[in-house]
Amino acid sequence: MMKRIASLFALVWGGLTLQAQVTTLPAENINPEDTLVIYVDINALDMSLGHNQLLKDAVDAGEDMYIWTWSPAEHAAGHPLANGIGSQAWKNSNDTLRMTPEGGYVFSYTLVPTDFYEVDAATCYANDLEFLVKPKDGGGYGDPDIKSSDFLVAIDPPSTQQPPVSQFPAFVSESDVVTVVYDNNREPKSTMQNLQEGEVYVYIGYWLDGEDVEIAEPHRYCSFAQVGTAFPELAMDEVEPGIFQFSMQTNDFLDGQGQSIIQVRIVVKKGNTGISVDGRNDQDLLIDLEACP
Repeated sequence: MMKRIASLFALVWGGLTLQAQVTTLPAENINPEDTLVIYVDINALDMSLGHNQLLKDAVDAGEDMYIWTWSPAEHAAGHPLANGIGSQAWKNSNDTLRMTPEGGYVFSYTLVPTDFYEVDAATCYANDLEFLVKPKDGGGYGDPDIKSSDFLVAIDPPSTQQPPVSQFPAFVSESDVVTVVYDNNREPKSTMQNLQEGEVYVYIGYWLDGEDVEIAEPHRYCSFAQVGTAFPELAMDEVEPGIFQFSMQTNDFLDGQGQSIIQVRIVVKKGNTGISVDGRNDQDLLIDLEACP
C-alpha cells in the first residue's frame, strides 16, 4: 500500500522531484488529521546529482537521517519541531525529526500533518507536504550540501463531485419506481454539452436472475442505434434547466420473461446519433435490484 507521489515521473525543473522515491501509508486518500507514515528510499535518488550521492554516502557511513520540512508550514527557530537547532540550523538537525531506519536505504517518519504543522486540514489541502532528507549535519556554509532533492506528497481534499448520471432512490427492487437523473450541467464531454428537451434519451440493458452480469450479454429494450430514432418512451424529461429525468418501474417497463430482473444498465444518449461514441455520456449507471438493505 504505497502512494504514488503526485506523479510517477520526475520533475527536476525548479529543483522539485516528484516520483516514487517516496511512498506513504496510507497509500491514497490521505486524511491530514490521521497518522501518515512517509517512506523514503535513498538508493532510488538520482545519483547524478552530487547532493544525492553525498546523502547516500552518509547512509553508507552509518549516519542518521532527518526530515527537513517547510510546507504546509515551517516552524520558527526555537519551536520544539523546528527543523534545526542553533545559529547554524542546517548543520544541526532537530533530534525530534530523526527518521526511523527501515532496512537498507529506506527510512520513515510518522506524523499527523495537522498536529505536526499546527495547521488545519484546509491548509494541508492547499499547500501539500514538502520536505527533504538530510543527515544531522547537512554541510553548507561553504561546504557542499548533503541532502536529497525536494519531495512533495500531495494531500488532496476528498472528492464530493456528484457524477452527471445518478439514480433515486439509492436502493430499489424491481417493483419500485426508480428515477434516473442526468445533470447535463456537469457533463464533461464537449459533444454532450448544452443538450435541450427532446435530445436526451436512455439506452437500457438488463440481466435476469441466474445470469452472470460480468459475462452474459444484457437483454435490451431496443438496440443502441434505435434510441433517439424510435421508442419515444425512452426520452428524458427536462425538469429544470439542464436537469433531465427518466422514471420506470422495472418489472412493468421491461420484459423479464417471467424471471426477476437483477440489474439494469443505463446509458444516456443524445438523440439521433446512431452508435457514435460522441453521442453518449461516458458513465454507465448500473442499478442493482438485489442491493436493497
